[in-house]
Amino acid sequence: MSAKTRRLALLEVVDLPVVEASGVAVRQTERGAVVLVIGDRTSEVGVCVVGPGGRLDDWTTIDLAELPGWPPASGDSQFEAIAADGGSLVAVMREDPPVVLVADTGTREFRAEIRLTAPAGSVIDGQWDDASSRGEGLVFLRGGRLLVAQEKRPRALIEFGPVGAEPKGLSSDHFLGPGEAWDAPSGRVDFVPLSMWKLKSAAKKALRDISAIGTDTEGNLWLLSDKSQRVGRLGLDDPLDAGDHEVRDLDEILDLPTGAEKPEGIAAIGDGRVLVVLDTPATSGHGMIVTRPV
Repeated sequence: MSAKTRRLALLEVVDLPVVEASGVAVRQTERGAVVLVIGDRTSEVGVCVVGPGGRLDDWTTIDLAELPGWPPASGDSQFEAIAADGGSLVAVMREDPPVVLVADTGTREFRAEIRLTAPAGSVIDGQWDDASSRGEGLVFLRGGRLLVAQEKRPRALIEFGPVGAEPKGLSSDHFLGPGEAWDAPSGRVDFVPLSMWKLKSAAKKALRDISAIGTDTEGNLWLLSDKSQRVGRLGLDDPLDAGDHEVRDLDEILDLPTGAEKPEGIAAIGDGRVLVVLDTPATSGHGMIVTRPV
């Protein structure tokens, strides 16, 4: 059931090492959390270990384009999202063409190019054709699957997996745990849609688009909306079955702080703190650490 809307409290404005930040993820390791952020113009990934009190002030940068085999960018790279496992894998998603590029930052290898396809007769057949309305959010799932958020027309969550995989739906048990590696493919492969859940009813009314998704250590899925300037929390105590086709209600709806211009990424960094990144040309102050209001 949808809750009354409240406004997130702004704790701190932070600088990020990329411009036009379009995606953020948290790598949950057994030694703590690591934030990874990417912009939509280059292949550079900013990396920062979350310090005491949630501090983010010691960034390093990895240029994925320097890895052997990394595909060359053609014009606008259009990176819209980033995901990371508990080991050394990182994945970035392009909207057009709809692909996910996977790299191992530990061994400094390019691992896979995953093409997100929409075969005839699939659950997204005819709904994946608009180049401006494809993947905007990305989360690793157990079993070598991906959870992708489609921005609009329709606003939806999509379970993607290898050709021939069985749909498993979505529950908190499907999110990776601390230190857990994702079962990545190798080379050029096609992933197909296994399940799709469109926002409907109160959830659709609350979020006019889906700009990003992220998880927290409590097993919640967070949905960010640029157009609505809001985030929604989807608790998964009742899993989304593969046979379901809708998300009708959100467990919590929270407005973003005033001044959250073009929010494009969301990630829980621990202790109730959430990092929202802004897709602006600024080189400072384009990250907002927020928390639930008291």
